[in-house]
Amino acid sequence: MTDARVKVSVTILAYNHERFIADAIEGVLAQNTDFPYEVVVIDDGSRDGTRDVIGRYWERHRDRIRVLLNRHNIGARASIVRAYRACRGRYVASLDGDDYWVCPDKLQRQATFLDDHPDCALCFHSVRAVWDEERQPPVLMRPPRIQEIYTLADLLECNLIQSCSVMYRKGLFCDHPAWVYLTPAMDWAHHILHARHGDIGYIDEPMGVYRHHRNGIYSMTGEIDKLEVSMECLRRFRCAMDRTYHRTIARSLSAHHLELARKCRQAGDVVRSRAYARACIVESLRARRRPDRVLTRMLVGVYLPGLHQWLQKLFRRNCVA
Repeated sequence: MTDARVKVSVTILAYNHERFIADAIEGVLAQNTDFPYEVVVIDDGSRDGTRDVIGRYWERHRDRIRVLLNRHNIGARASIVRAYRACRGRYVASLDGDDYWVCPDKLQRQATFLDDHPDCALCFHSVRAVWDEERQPPVLMRPPRIQEIYTLADLLECNLIQSCSVMYRKGLFCDHPAWVYLTPAMDWAHHILHARHGDIGYIDEPMGVYRHHRNGIYSMTGEIDKLEVSMECLRRFRCAMDRTYHRTIARSLSAHHLELARKCRQAGDVVRSRAYARACIVESLRARRRPDRVLTRMLVGVYLPGLHQWLQKLFRRNCVA
């Protein structure tokens, strides 16, 4: 249910984020807007001092902060849906409790963008990724192709959108279908659910920070496991999407399998590398896509490693000559 007095709702999902939740809430409260907005903080049964921190902010900002406390840990999917349903704004921006915003006019700019682009169902911006203890230098996370407007097909190729950067147009659907709960990456599924009803806008400025830390479930996942998660998401999307998008999903799955075949080959896992290469061919056929040079080289490297090494030596020799 929306409230005409609230234009934007901000959801903050917290779970054992005692060290980080203050940064998340402060970044939201620092927003400068010409419209009223609310903050819906949901805690999914934290076992540290997260609830105490949330409680202190609620005591000071009861007019703006609403708190939902799960009696026990129900998981990110159900928590996201519960918080989304509680939002009263026309637009909904999301934020995980361990991320934060750094631009005080983020909400204003995104709400104005959606006002000016009624065909857009959501919009997002670039994000800066940082690592705890500065184990790696910061990285700017942007889409591979920069453009102002993206489509559902673009989003099915890969998850372009970091969860701390998105703003949704609320009221596009009645309820969350079952496939959303069954998808491993809830944020991607939520983006897809909205993008089925309109275009996707983009603002090319890093207005948020995605934090990698030792307790982060996804940020600490290995590259091969992340690709596996993405492929499982795409399989779920294929079951839920209209056949119009099946070729797009097949192309994306083909590219994912090819990358996994390459990584497994580099790791010396020939059996898995060959399995991924075969799956890549199957998805390429579904996408009606002819094998390109990258796939051909991968197949030669996987099934004929001796020939592949000889060809590489021959190529290097010719380059030197």
